[in-house]
Amino acid sequence: MSESCLIKTQVVTLRVPNELKSRSEQQAKVQGVSLNNLANYLLTTQLSQLETFAGIEQRLRTKNLGDLKQKIASLLDKVPHNPNVPEWDRL
Repeated sequence: MSESCLIKTQVVTLRVPNELKSRSEQQAKVQGVSLNNLANYLLTTQLSQLETFAGIEQRLRTKNLGDLKQKIASLLDKVPHNPNVPEWDRL
């Protein structure tokens, strides 16, 4: 394997409650991965979600709420009426 294919890593020590560690170890075992792989996956997905939300919030700050509501209403007006929609799925 070439050196350019290797991902550089750092060791990070985290202090977590015993219960969280135990739950994480159990879930890693269920998933068939190491605790390290599970922790990397969870951190990566959660950080991605936080970054996405921050980006959306930043974009929304530059928008006018009235204009956004009007655009949404316009889009909803284009949705065909379906009388067979279950009650739980109605707006």
